[in-house]
This record gives sequence, C-alpha cells and structure tokens, in this order.
Amino acid sequence: MNLSINNTFSKNSIYNLPNYQNNQQRPAFTGKTQAAEDLMNKAMKEKSKFFKYFDDKYDKFTDFIADKFTSRVLESGALMKLANRFKNSENFYQHCLTVGSVITSGLYMQRTLANDKLDKDRKNTLAVNQGLTFVVSTIGAYALDKYVKGWWDNVTARFAGHLLGDGKFYENYLQQKQLINQENKSLKEAAKRLGQKPELKSVPKVTKLVEGHNYYKTLLKTSETDAKALLTKVKGMTPLRAMIVFGFVYRYFVPVVVTKPANLLCEKYLAYKKAKSDLSEKQSA
Repeated sequence: MNLSINNTFSKNSIYNLPNYQNNQQRPAFTGKTQAAEDLMNKAMKEKSKFFKYFDDKYDKFTDFIADKFTSRVLESGALMKLANRFKNSENFYQHCLTVGSVITSGLYMQRTLANDKLDKDRKNTLAVNQGLTFVVSTIGAYALDKYVKGWWDNVTARFAGHLLGDGKFYENYLQQKQLINQENKSLKEAAKRLGQKPELKSVPKVTKLVEGHNYYKTLLKTSETDAKALLTKVKGMTPLRAMIVFGFVYRYFVPVVVTKPANLLCEKYLAYKKAKSDLSEKQSA
C-alpha cells in the first residue's frame, strides 16, 4: 500500500485559519432580496380599490361635518362670548364638558321630536325626559365635583410631594389647610355675631406651593423644561378630577341610574294618559 501526504494548502481550505475565521464571520447570502423589498413597498403604497372607496366617503363625511356643523358652532358669536366669559374660570374644563353634553342632549331631543314613527304625546314626553335627565345629571356632576375637590386636593398634594422628592410636603400642606379652616371658622362665628359677611381666607393651592418650593426653584434654573413638565403634571390633576367625575356621571350614572327610571315613568305616564283618554271616549259614547 502506497501512502502519500499532500502538504499543500488551498486559500479556501478550512485549515487556513484566517480565511476560516473570515468565512465564519461573513456568511455569504446569494438570495435576491431587492425585488421582494420593492414589491412590499409597492403594496404598502398602493391602496386597495375596495378600501379607497370607504376612505373617500369617510373623508367627504368628515369634511361635511367640519364645514356644516363644527366650524359654525365653534366660530359662532354665542360660543365666543361663552369662551371669553369662562376663560379664566377655575371650572373651565367642567364647563367645556357641559357644553358637549348640551350639544349631545340637544341632538337627541331634536331627533326625537323629528321622529315621524312616534306619536305626538310620546315624542314630547321623551324629549322632556331627555331634557330633565340632562339637567339632573349636570347638577349632580357639579355637586359631586365640588364635594370631592377637598379630598382631591389632598391627593394632588401627595402626588406633588412625590414629584418634588419631599416627604413632608404633604404633611405641611395638611397643616396649612387645617390652620386656615380653623381661622375661617372663627371668622364665620365672629361675622355671624356682628351680622356681617365674613371675608374668608383661601386654602393654599398646591401649584403655588410647588412654585415656591426650593427644589422647583433650583430645577427652574438648571432645566426650565423639566421644571415646566413637573408643574404641568401637578396642574393636570384638576382636569383629571373633572374628567373622572363628569365621565362617571354622564357615561355611567345617567344611563344606569337616571335614564331607565325616567323611561319607566314616561311609559307609566303615557299608559295613564291613554287610559284616561279611552275612558273619556267611552263616557262620551
């Protein structure tokens, strides 16, 4: 048996370590991906004719609403006067929610009165029912918002203390609030004895206390953007309260607690009126 050893090395041999490492680090792919990418980009840019039809209809619908309704309402003189009157109000966000509810309830009432499938008595009764439901729910929303305000201010103070990194901020706020409430109580009693109207002191606003805090002042000097972001978070707690309260009343309390009993009373009233009308006809006959 003859054995021969080939001791020559090829450039592409796996025993050639530098080339072997390069081959491992840089695998070669021969598949053509450019055509697939072009096809995907083309498919993403092109709109389906089926969906394009609905897109065009939707665009025309939104343009119609914006032109015929939204722009006319928002640019109306009455709404401008209302906005100027309440622009500095502490309850501005609540008022905006109420205006939205007025528009919604008004549209419901208009559609009810314009419904030809309902008789006159039912249309009028349902429209009055919808109007009273709006009034009751709106009064309830403002009352609930005012009721939880004090408790929510405490929550805001705790949240502000967390943002400031001051564990005593919340306690100091409660102490100031308690002292002012006691002082106002004494002023009320003194004014009552004298038959005068007391001049009460206001409870300190959390935002004002934040602006006077040393951490906020330092942050304002080093990073005005971060300071404004911190203050915006604290200020955002007020509209958040209104959003929760009014959303709860308009979206949950009204449909569940108010609307159903009101509709039941409406049906009973219509049944009573019909029975009374039938009895009158029988007596006349």
